[in-house]
Parts: sequence; structure tokens; C-alpha cells
Amino acid sequence: MPDPADRPWVLRPVPLALGLLVVVVAVLYVGAYVLVGPGIARGTTVLGVAIGGRSPAAATRVLERELADESRAPIPVRIGDVDSTVAPRRAGLSLDAAATVDAARTRSWNPVDLVVALIGGAGVAPVAAVDRAALGAEVARLADTVDREPVDGAVELSKSEVVRVEAKEGITLDRPRTMDRLRAAYLTPRHLRGADGKRVRLPAKVVEPAVKAAEVERAVTEIAEPAVSAAVPLTVEGTTAAIQPEAIAQALSFTADADGVLQPKLNGRRLHAAVADELAEVEQPGQDATFDVSSGSPQLVPAKQGKAVRPATLAAAVLPALTLTGSDRAVTVPLEVSAPDVTTATARGLGVRELVASFTTYYPSDFAPRLTNIHRAADLLNRTLVLPGEEFSFNGTVGERTEARGFAAGIIINNGKLEVDFGGGVSQLVTTTFNAFYFAGLDFVEYHPHSFYISRYPEGREATVAWGSKDLRVKNDDDEHAVFVTTSYTNGSVTVRVWGTDRYRIESVKSGRTDFRSFRTVYDPRPTGLSEGNCVPSGGVLGFKVVVTRLFYAGGTKVRSEDFRTSYNPENQVVCGRSGPPEPTKKPKPKPTTEPTQST
Repeated sequence: MPDPADRPWVLRPVPLALGLLVVVVAVLYVGAYVLVGPGIARGTTVLGVAIGGRSPAAATRVLERELADESRAPIPVRIGDVDSTVAPRRAGLSLDAAATVDAARTRSWNPVDLVVALIGGAGVAPVAAVDRAALGAEVARLADTVDREPVDGAVELSKSEVVRVEAKEGITLDRPRTMDRLRAAYLTPRHLRGADGKRVRLPAKVVEPAVKAAEVERAVTEIAEPAVSAAVPLTVEGTTAAIQPEAIAQALSFTADADGVLQPKLNGRRLHAAVADELAEVEQPGQDATFDVSSGSPQLVPAKQGKAVRPATLAAAVLPALTLTGSDRAVTVPLEVSAPDVTTATARGLGVRELVASFTTYYPSDFAPRLTNIHRAADLLNRTLVLPGEEFSFNGTVGERTEARGFAAGIIINNGKLEVDFGGGVSQLVTTTFNAFYFAGLDFVEYHPHSFYISRYPEGREATVAWGSKDLRVKNDDDEHAVFVTTSYTNGSVTVRVWGTDRYRIESVKSGRTDFRSFRTVYDPRPTGLSEGNCVPSGGVLGFKVVVTRLFYAGGTKVRSEDFRTSYNPENQVVCGRSGPPEPTKKPKPKPTTEPTQST
């Protein structure tokens, strides 16, 4: 039997077949590679836009054109229960078309890629370009629209009524997570189909109030309502008084502690004020040390101790009684030594030793209400002590100008017109005080010139006040010495003197008037009169600007200067009793001539 090795043709068909198979596969492989072509795989889409079979450059242009609207479409978002939108361009989000094309499958020797390319490409997710700074700014804007601080529950009292303040949750946007979520949602179905309810929910944290509703209810039922349910009988040295529920309501307040528990607190000064008249029989208030300047130089008047109910003692005694009933609500409080606020020793070291500045202004004496108001305000201002570093307030010292406080209806300026109202004329004292402080070298914190110029006042060195809106405030910037203010008046003048320790010599320089402005004529149909609601006539005054410079000298050397710039509006001419200008006078018609017409 012949040896198989002598017949090689028997084994050759197998490797030959394998070789042919390899050749066929290689030809198909190369053919597939050639067939796929150099562009993006056929059937490839981005958000429904076909880019298959195109070159990368062409595909990039197609995406930029076809997805322009989608890339700018607002992203609908929801934060808690608040719906909003985010503009991608403002948020720094945009389509990176080139990067998106790079992510699509193109021709490759990888057999898997070739098979996919032959069968057809798949949908490719768009790639976003992100400007993190712009995105952060947009998230901050979103946060500003939705962030809210929690509202602590509270208990308030109005007259004798108890008012519950509702506790409310707060909310704060998680900014880092919001940035990530917006970036991830951009150019996704949730972004592009958000109108159907698939809004992008942004992460927010609920912030609980420190004082919750249950604590409010406890404070109301256990403390506040019993507190104003009845008066509190008070006995002091055999004298009795009753602190009424209205007074308790004005003095009672609640403050939350670190655990969110509402703690009651009483204002002893308000309680004392409510029964001060009844206690006047037994109390002897202390008197502050002051100064007598009748001799022309300040002389110390020592302080005096007294006996009175201390507000802190009164509050401590009344507070536990508020939750009791019947006779258990009654309290007894002793008289204690009432120490003055300014002791003799304190006053002796305040440096009130000489006249620092004095100023007098003059006014007509033919209008009684003006005199009443100037004199009343001067009495309230007289003997005012401003301690070192403290601030003086004219409104705080003189108080509101009302009929009950001794003021009369005088002339005021309201919206650029003269009107009749309580306190008119007080600006005469304000201007006098301004100038006394000006030449004393004190630091002005707030002052307001009149809206138009009044000839009896120094140009650029005058001031006015209005309760609740305009004040004259100065700071005693001397850290060692006090300022003592006194007033005096006649029926035609008022003087304000400032006593203390002289630090500067003050000079004042005034510029000329500039920027003149004309006035208008205004007609007011109301009748003329000096009673409330009537029209006050006035002549016109030009508006202008002026600069006053205050110069400070110490030891003969100028140490600093300060400009006071004032712009006066025109004072309109006001004609009362008319709604408009008078009708122009009509000229009489000429009588017809009886002479015959002549030709020329």
C-alpha cells in the first residue's frame, strides 16, 4: 500500500480552501471599507437630523443649520412648585457641532464599525459646549427668584388682641447640582419636549423655620391670651394702681431662644409709663446733674437721688403674674433708690466750662402761631446735654409738633408751596440751632435746607425739619467733652447757645449766587387765610445755587475746611382765589365813520 506522503495532492484541498476563504474575506473586507466611503456612516442622525454619508465638515454645517432653533430653545425647569425657563445662550450652553460629528461613527478598519456602517448608523447624542461662568451666573439668577428665607412663627399683640404670625418654610436652590442637571438636560428630549410636562426638576432644599406653628400655639394659649385677659393690680407703698390689658399688650413681646422656644419679655419702662400718674404720689424721681448758665458761665448743678419703681423690678414682678387668674395676679413692688442718669461726678468731668458758640435769628412778631411754635420748641430744646460721642436729633429732642403737645397751626412749606399746618415756624429755631452747631464746629449727620430761599435766613446756612422724614442731626465728635445747649427768645428773636470746651475757631465764606432759575405764577382757587386748608399767597423768588465753606482753625492754623452746597428751587408766585389768569381786557371797537369813502 502506497504511503500517503507519496500522494501530497490528498492533503492540499484543505489549506487551499482555507486560503481561498481568507482571500474572499479579505476582498469582502476591503470592499466593505471602500463601500462605506470616507464619510459618516449611512443612517446616522442627531436629534432626527440625517448626517450619514456626509463628510465631517458638511455634517457640521448641516447640524449648525438644522439644529439652530433647538440649540436656543428655552429649557423648561421646575423648582419646588415654581415653574421657570432657562435660556441656553444666556446660560452658556450651546451645540458643539464639530464635537458631535467627531462622536459619530466614520470609516474604520474595526470590523464592528464596518458592519454598523454597512447596516446603517445609529442616532448620535449631541455634544454641548459649556461656559461654566455664564452657567453659574444663570443659576444664581434662578436662585434669586426662588430662594426665600423661612419665616419664623411669632406672637404679636395689638392693643389687647393676640395675633399669630404664621410659620413658613424656606427654600434654597442647590447651585452646584443645578449646574450639573442643566448641563446634562441640554438638548435632550426633556429639554426639547418640556412643554408636555417633562420639565427638568432642579434640586432645592426646604429650610424649616426655627419657630414652628405648634410653638406659636403654645405661646398663645399658655402665655399671651392669659396675659391680656385681665388687669394686673399693683401696690406700691400703700398706693394702688391697675396695669390694664392694653398696657400689658404694649409691653409684652416674645423672643425665640436657640431651641426655637418663644420666651416672653416685658418692657418695664412701658409698664411704668402706664401707671406713672397713679404712682406720682409716692415716687420722687432722681434729677440728673445739669448746668446753670444764668451768670454767663456754666455752674454745675448737682444731681439728686430719688425714690421710684424701677422698671426692671416692675417687669420681673408682673411677668409671672400674667399667667395667673383672680387675686393671684396682684403684685406688690417696692420703691427703690432712683439714681440719676448723669451723676454729679460724671457732669464734673464733661468739660462744660465756656460758651463755644451762639447764634440769633430774627422774625416778624405779628403772627401769634409762629411765636407759639418757636417758643414751645425752644423750651423743649433748652438745657439739652449731648454726651461725648453721642448724636443729637432735633426731632428726637423736641418731638412731634401736635396740638396736644402745645403747638399751633402755622405756615409750613409743602411741595414747594406755603401751607398752614401744626408746627409752622419751628424751622426758625432749626436754622438758629444749625448755625450755633455750625460755629461750634460740630459734625453734621443730617440736615435739609428749605426747598426755596427765605430772606430772613443766611444763604446756604439754614435748615428745616419734617416729622418722620427730615431731621437735624449732629454728632458730638469730641470723645472727652459734652455739649450743653440752651435757648432764649423774645417776641422777635430766638437765640441758641452751645456750651462746652472750645476746640476750633470757625470762619465762614460764602460764594456768589449762580445758576439762577425763574419762577412761575401759580393760581390757587382756595380763599386766602391763615387757617388750615386755605391758600397762602406768596411772591415769586428766583432759584439759585450757593456754596458756603466752613473753615476750622486751631491755634491760628487752618486744619480743614468743609463745603455746604445748596440748590434753591424757585418760589412760585401764588395767586389765591383764582383758578387761572384773568381774562385779557378787550379793546372797544372803533365807531363807524360818517364821512364818504374817497378814492385815491
